[in-house]
Amino acid sequence: MDFQKFLALYKKEWKTFFSLPIAYAILIVFIVLSGYFFTSIANYYAMVSMRSMNQYYRNMIDLNIIDGIFRPYFHNMVVILLLVIPLITMRVFAEEKKDGTAELLFTYPVKDTIIVLAKYLVSMTIFGLMLTGTLSSMIILRIITVYDIMPVLAGFLGLILIAGSFIMLGIFISSLTESQIVAAVISFGVLLLFFVISWGSQSVGPTFGKILQELSIIEHFDGFSKGLIDTSDVIYYINFTVLFFFLTLRILESKQWRG
Repeated sequence: MDFQKFLALYKKEWKTFFSLPIAYAILIVFIVLSGYFFTSIANYYAMVSMRSMNQYYRNMIDLNIIDGIFRPYFHNMVVILLLVIPLITMRVFAEEKKDGTAELLFTYPVKDTIIVLAKYLVSMTIFGLMLTGTLSSMIILRIITVYDIMPVLAGFLGLILIAGSFIMLGIFISSLTESQIVAAVISFGVLLLFFVISWGSQSVGPTFGKILQELSIIEHFDGFSKGLIDTSDVIYYINFTVLFFFLTLRILESKQWRG
């Protein structure tokens, strides 16, 4: 029974999102930007490779396709997600609250957990479509040259984990306001804070600096971009997602939603 309710909510969210022009704009912008970054990085790597044939550069350049192409590409993808994901999550609850359909939604015999999970997984599915649109670049590069696929898969796993964290935080922010614009701006601001929080770690004491690094959402991604999977990084993203899932549930249980 719960699964049927979940499926109904999932389909509703899916249809609602793709009834909006911004849905297609987000998909197109993400795919175009990711393709542009990948092409630019690959072209630069090819230029460096040509230079390495020269004896003068041979000892100066350590060529590695993972570090030379995929690592900077994955980091650029995170920056794009930082900008795009707040646009996906901004309407999740804010729109229903503004339109007055939130009260109707919560009169249904559906658990809050099912509601949040359905909205979260729809957003993750949309991200999955965005990510699928980037695979053509990987396939073309694979045809041109041979590279180890496992480190690349690790990088994509990192993107999925960090996107899941971004999305859950965005949904939490959306549950706090009825303005989509406010939700998008605050989500971007909070995500940016988690993104840059480690920048000041060198100017504070070693203990506090370590704390800032551990809180940084990008510091935990660096290993994935290198093709390395560290369980502590995986746990960080899972805990981050679960925390904001829990906080979202607490918001939905508050009187501001129940009237």
